[in-house]
Amino acid sequence: MRFTKMHGNGNDFILIDEYRKTVIPDELKAKFARWVCNRNFAVGADGVIFLQPSSVADAKFRFFNPDGSEAKMCGNGIRCFSRFLVEEGYAKLGKIKVETLAGIKELEVFFDGNWWIKVDMGKPEFNASKIPAKKEVWGLDFDFEGKKYKLYAVNTGVPHTVIFVEDLNLDIIPIARKIRYWELFPEGTNVNFAFFDGKKFYVRTYERGVENETLSCGTGSVAVVAVAKRLGLTEKAEVITKGGVLKIEIGETAFMTGPATRVFDGELSDEVRKSFGSFSDGRN
Repeated sequence: MRFTKMHGNGNDFILIDEYRKTVIPDELKAKFARWVCNRNFAVGADGVIFLQPSSVADAKFRFFNPDGSEAKMCGNGIRCFSRFLVEEGYAKLGKIKVETLAGIKELEVFFDGNWWIKVDMGKPEFNASKIPAKKEVWGLDFDFEGKKYKLYAVNTGVPHTVIFVEDLNLDIIPIARKIRYWELFPEGTNVNFAFFDGKKFYVRTYERGVENETLSCGTGSVAVVAVAKRLGLTEKAEVITKGGVLKIEIGETAFMTGPATRVFDGELSDEVRKSFGSFSDGRN
């Protein structure tokens, strides 16, 4: 079973090429993601990407989180996917289209000694029903351990909550998990903590499905700038994450430009593949 390990600003993924044939049956994809993303007993990653043929685009993008849930979109993941698509000859450099559960995404892949991918992320959605949230979350006061925060929710392919802070040197996990699992969000939410210095945003993200902080989140970076634009701060900026820099611009739709790194191509050993057959996390 061959795979490719890639990352977008440190947000790392296992890519399985199913363009010509199915490698993992659909009914086993969730279980496979939970198993193969384990950093101790398998390959380890922030998610699994399946590349499949599409009748409406150059290829179809499917993404599974480490907890087995399928996400509609992943900004860093789709950049890695697009580089692989071009390198393997399934599409050419330049403009390509990718089918996702969040709709068809238009991207531009270019190479200047480094790989860069510009993604049309679509129109950010602020309506509560589109996030989804049980009520509007815009400047919503939230108390946690004696401190007050203001929450701003937006859907940039997946649900996100943005919190602006004066100092990113804090333990984001406890508050992020409280918000992520809050009943206000029926499908949960990713949680972003952002500091704006007047020119650039510095962002830390807790990702739903990973259930931890990741080094970078593409849809989260878009969410921060989308909220900032609606607040009248700026409509384009660099976003600095722990894993690197993304360039975000919000117009009629949101555009994200960033790198994609191909780390290595590998093959799961027979010994490890057999462990997948006996893997159980209490769900299946």
